[in-house]
Amino acid sequence: MYPIKNLQLYRSPTDLIRICLLIAGLFTMQLAIGQDQMTEMTVDRPGFAETPYTVSRGVFQLEIGFDYFNRYNSSLYNLPTALLRAGINKKYEVRLALQQSRDNGRGNAEMGIAPISLGIKRHVVQQNRKIPEIDILANAIIPIFNSPLFSKNWGYEFLLLFENDFYPNSAINYNVGFTWDKTYGQSVFTTNFCYNYLPSPRTGLFIEYFGFMPGTQPAEHGLDGGITYLLWRNLQMDFSVGISRVATNQNIFVSSGFSIRID
Repeated sequence: MYPIKNLQLYRSPTDLIRICLLIAGLFTMQLAIGQDQMTEMTVDRPGFAETPYTVSRGVFQLEIGFDYFNRYNSSLYNLPTALLRAGINKKYEVRLALQQSRDNGRGNAEMGIAPISLGIKRHVVQQNRKIPEIDILANAIIPIFNSPLFSKNWGYEFLLLFENDFYPNSAINYNVGFTWDKTYGQSVFTTNFCYNYLPSPRTGLFIEYFGFMPGTQPAEHGLDGGITYLLWRNLQMDFSVGISRVATNQNIFVSSGFSIRID
């Protein structure tokens, strides 16, 4: 996940946001069946908090997202974001992330591909009572594409990932560390805290706080929330919406996507 910079909310919510929220509410009401089992797929989308779980050995997981950002002078789209995860053994997975963006600001639309993110996630500690599940995530940011939307600087990301599960169907996961701002090409301290509730074996709900604290620019703090639905054993859909503030500017965004696991 990446910081959202320099976005401002319009004076009134757009029809798109209203429609998406209505659909999400109806979707949740229809799917909540009140059982106590956890959803089968553990994914790193939607939202900003990464989960402290790796995919199994020999398993590939592709997580695709489509994002829309509403700001005062333009519209920004990520079409799409893609994360490929591959399990090496019980403790390790390798990861490759790509992002293509379209910015309709400044009079002309501009498109670009963000620097790729190549990394590894390592499982460290299994949850035991009050001791949380713990993983380490490390990524190298490699600018192999020439784009006016993104910095050409190389970078890194390093995050500690935690989760506490609570019987029968809720959990909190939280991260702390450094992420890479691909627009400005600098390291950013980040932290987030996410509450997850699973009303059924297929349905997951979440609400999350996230924050980005760059050293030379105003900090960003926000909230987002959403829903996931396990359509089939190896296919999960998601939808989320969020709002944040940078200085006096408000940001609003919508994201939807799906995740596919290949055993």
